[in-house]
Amino acid sequence: MHILAVDIGTTGAKAALVGRDGAVLASGYADYPLFTGEGNVVEQEPEDWWRATCQALDQLWSAQPGASASLAGVILSGQMQDAILLGAKGALGRAILYSDQRAQAEAQELARRVDPAELVAITGNEQGPASLLAKWLWLARHQPERLAAARTILLGAQDYVAWRLCGRASTDLTTASTTGLLALFEGEWAGDLLDRLGLDPGKLPMLRPSGAPLGQVHPAGAEATGIPAGTPLFQGVGDLGAATVGVGAGLPGRLYAYLGTSGWVAATAVQAQPAPERGLFLLRHPEPEHFIPVAPMLTAGGNLEWLRGVLAEDAPLAYDALNRLAQDAPPGSRGLLYLPYLAGERSPFSDPHARACFLGLSPSTGRAEMVRAVMEGTALAYRSLDQALGVAGSGPMLLAGGGARSPLWCQILADVLDRPVHVVADASNAPARGAAVIAGRSLGWYDSLLPTDRFFPVSQIYQPNPEHRALYDGLYAVFQGLYPQLRESFQALAGLAR
Repeated sequence: MHILAVDIGTTGAKAALVGRDGAVLASGYADYPLFTGEGNVVEQEPEDWWRATCQALDQLWSAQPGASASLAGVILSGQMQDAILLGAKGALGRAILYSDQRAQAEAQELARRVDPAELVAITGNEQGPASLLAKWLWLARHQPERLAAARTILLGAQDYVAWRLCGRASTDLTTASTTGLLALFEGEWAGDLLDRLGLDPGKLPMLRPSGAPLGQVHPAGAEATGIPAGTPLFQGVGDLGAATVGVGAGLPGRLYAYLGTSGWVAATAVQAQPAPERGLFLLRHPEPEHFIPVAPMLTAGGNLEWLRGVLAEDAPLAYDALNRLAQDAPPGSRGLLYLPYLAGERSPFSDPHARACFLGLSPSTGRAEMVRAVMEGTALAYRSLDQALGVAGSGPMLLAGGGARSPLWCQILADVLDRPVHVVADASNAPARGAAVIAGRSLGWYDSLLPTDRFFPVSQIYQPNPEHRALYDGLYAVFQGLYPQLRESFQALAGLAR
């Protein structure tokens, strides 16, 4: 028997057939467009998610004929913090995505109407223009007819696909905790807060624990997807929750980092307190009694992608060439330090005006030093995230994301963090594997969210080099002092930018 896990991401839908041992037997993928516009508008068509899901499943069935007959159940994961207005027959227009920042004025209004400290106490996090609270106020002001026509406001892309499969509107606690609509510690909708703001909590979906039975795939869903009618569908999970479980960090005390274009450091915690002053976000875990504190980085591996373009001549350098270049520079990059805040930052401080810079350029600086300095500066930022998260001990850091393909960058991370770095094997399937574990536990396959360590294989282990500890401690001391000294300069430059 197998579990079908479908992840509805920002760029596409991935369907994966996961065995009881965690192995991905086959998968399919289909993408969809992102619609952006003036005023920080970022949207997608919910029906594009559905079409891509059907296309991804067509690929999967072609790759694994007869697999649909072996399904024990279906579970979904996907992007969180969306505003999807659902009418009687489907979505009412495009979904407003998590990265949409149009509700600037409404976020300011929200801060005037409710003390920000009270908002944090209720929801666990600060609530800016990306918050569903602000976006709901924006809809009430700018699109009242569309809002009035909505029966339900769905909050994650996976919730819409689940509705298309079985006709039930629901969401999980991880997805709900990113919205500002959930009383975080009670695990229920913040009805009193919503009433004060004139927002109808009756428009919100049912809250269910991840992995709880949701329903069965109905005949129309079966005809469109090839999933047999009557197949059990389990309540899904927001992508961060699925990834946390899928890399093997689903139990308390386990720490992991994601090094992609953006990045984060996160952990599973039994107890946690809001800490927005440290740039932390607090989410509910797929395990209802646990939490996921996360320290996000706006631009992580994207720093190297930026430098790759800057150094390009006829064509961008291959990543292998960048790694060979960086290996030609010694640890410390001959005194060159890079501040990796290309597009502002959210943790351990929040400042949209913060920017990247090189410090210590000299006649000995070449391309090799610049590439290594970018790797080191990004690693130093991860050290600040690690410290902001405050997970005790010096245990290993699990690592996923495209940056984990660079052996040099992984070693730099281990040296800078002074922690072993365990690179997660098959990391691209981590959300699918995590969702499958959650469904598998509901099926009685597993006793916990960590069936065995072998379930989450590690491809490589990097041990910190003690010879580099003093050097990187010194660089980190300089790194920590840079942003506070440059904050006013960044603000002044933002005022002069054209």
